[in-house]
Amino acid sequence: MHPILAAALWSACAVACADHEANAPPPPVGSFTAAITCQATVTTGTLSCATAPPAVRRGIDPDVILGGQGTYVQLASSGTAYDAVTQAFTTNVTVQDLTAQPMATTDGTTADAGGIRVFVSSGPTTTAGSGTVTVANADGMGTFTGSVQPFWQYGGVLASGATSTSKLWRFTVPNTVTSFAFEVFVDTKLPVDNGVLRWTAVGSGTTRTLRGAGSSAVGVYAVGDGGTILFSNGTSWGAVSTGLSLSNINLYAVDANCADGIVYAVGDNGTIVHFDGATWSLQTSGVTDSLFAVSRLCSNTGGGGGAPVFAVGAHGVILYSADGTSWTRQTSPSTADLYFTAGGAVNSWLAAGAGGVLLQYDGTNWGLLNSNTTHDIRGATGGQNDIWLVGSGGTIEHSSDFATFTFSQQTSGTTQDLLAGDGNLAGTDEYVVGSAGTIIHWNAISWSAMASGTSADLKAIAGSGTNQWAVGAGGVILHGTR
Repeated sequence: MHPILAAALWSACAVACADHEANAPPPPVGSFTAAITCQATVTTGTLSCATAPPAVRRGIDPDVILGGQGTYVQLASSGTAYDAVTQAFTTNVTVQDLTAQPMATTDGTTADAGGIRVFVSSGPTTTAGSGTVTVANADGMGTFTGSVQPFWQYGGVLASGATSTSKLWRFTVPNTVTSFAFEVFVDTKLPVDNGVLRWTAVGSGTTRTLRGAGSSAVGVYAVGDGGTILFSNGTSWGAVSTGLSLSNINLYAVDANCADGIVYAVGDNGTIVHFDGATWSLQTSGVTDSLFAVSRLCSNTGGGGGAPVFAVGAHGVILYSADGTSWTRQTSPSTADLYFTAGGAVNSWLAAGAGGVLLQYDGTNWGLLNSNTTHDIRGATGGQNDIWLVGSGGTIEHSSDFATFTFSQQTSGTTQDLLAGDGNLAGTDEYVVGSAGTIIHWNAISWSAMASGTSADLKAIAGSGTNQWAVGAGGVILHGTR
């Protein structure tokens, strides 16, 4: 586990200081967030907050260290008071989890003994008056971003969006001090230490269902009902003008994963849409069956882009193009609808679909494999050594044997239909999306749920690392970032 995007929350409190929650804007992707510096002025009864310059803060503790008030966490205080006789400044503080993951757990269920620790990384420092302020009731001292740092500990798993019970923070404050400040971070364990922390809904410009997604070297494509094709360069989404008559065609899948910028999208009535980097066109499929999946073998891509492509669909239809232009229908051993296809080589290609049907192409013929399930297989994700088939009723079948493809069932933690997946080649960071806004993640040990913030069915996911895009019903697009 490693420290991640950490932003400081500076809390300044003094006698008669009103309770306050400071909010910081979300950080740019890939950067560290700025600290929030708040100063309380007792004489005027005011509290002002300003954003300091961004600072890189890396912890040495093996847990995840979070800041970002109002972005990743929200610390809220109440009942703030000062007793001049005992020189005790007290406030009751809660922690709210604003990430997409539960806190204080490594598997999403079992509570970590360390809980959530809010530690003081700097201060307390007197900002007006004179005297030394100290933390009076720390639960312990730890080594987080430095040595001998006091902390308050909150126990139990804290679900995404949930708020902890309050905990009393007490400081010893001489009556010669009129204001002070200190810096805190939240230290905890997450099921996915280096994965997505936030899923944010972004505008798509459409209410049509988006059914397919594919990332490219220059951005991300999403396709859907009524011939919808959208593109984002990572900043905003916009409709692609293809010049084609697609308004009566639903598009179900898109492949844009090769570095040459070539795109394929497939849909109703055997539709194949092709983009050669400059012009959109329709290719002749030779079938009228709906096509539900398309996948291209990038490793064979030459300068001209003639790489093998497979497309599969209704009634077991399988199409193959050796040059990326002309298509032939291959003999399928099944008439079941096929929803997924992918592979690492032409002579080791997979297709899967309704009723758990699983097919493999050896370069000459398609044959049946045992998927270990009778549930519909709607998608898959995997890497160099692993593949996960995902499907209806929360089905996940895993294989690390690419010779015989022997599958075994894994616990997904959900009964929602799982519809698509995406992840890294190492097989240690896998995302799966599904119905009712379901997002689950594999961290190389177990699957755990993520809060998506939507109840819309999520049909597809594409991206790279902690820059993920999930698309679905009603034109919903979620951006997963750190």
